[in-house]
Amino acid sequence: MNDQAFPNPFKTELPEDEPLIIMSRTFNAPLALVWKVWTEREHVAHWWGFGNNEVIEYDVRTGGKWRIVGISPDGTRWVMFGTYLAVEPKSMIRNTFVVEGMAEEDERYYEEHHFEERDGKTHYRSVSNFPDFEMRNGVVDSGMEWGANVSMVQFDEILERLKAEGRD
Repeated sequence: MNDQAFPNPFKTELPEDEPLIIMSRTFNAPLALVWKVWTEREHVAHWWGFGNNEVIEYDVRTGGKWRIVGISPDGTRWVMFGTYLAVEPKSMIRNTFVVEGMAEEDERYYEEHHFEERDGKTHYRSVSNFPDFEMRNGVVDSGMEWGANVSMVQFDEILERLKAEGRD
């Protein structure tokens, strides 16, 4: 991936000794606003994937479920879903992640998202934990990093719009 294509790309780490993907970046917005855009379904529909989604379920609380139908520019549809294992408001979200048709429910992987505010900006770090290197490398090879950066360009646009409207 060419980092120059994105104004604020993820820093991505692929540890050699564990099947993890670690991604981090900084949002130019306070934590309360970043949390709002991350956890409210009306916003998720516009930043996740290609920003054209059907958010079927998005119950961000411990034990809650999520289900999103992503729609690519060519009309291809894919379904992602999971369960929120733990939610600490404005701090951490731990969830399962499954792409329908690519893995069985018992082959899901786990994500943990951490949010921390420093000097009016929000520092974000995620850790995706896979059952093995084959699954992790398959996700990496699928273009996940590029897609995640596309999502974050859209996420940043929503943040800027809400800040301009005084909704931060």
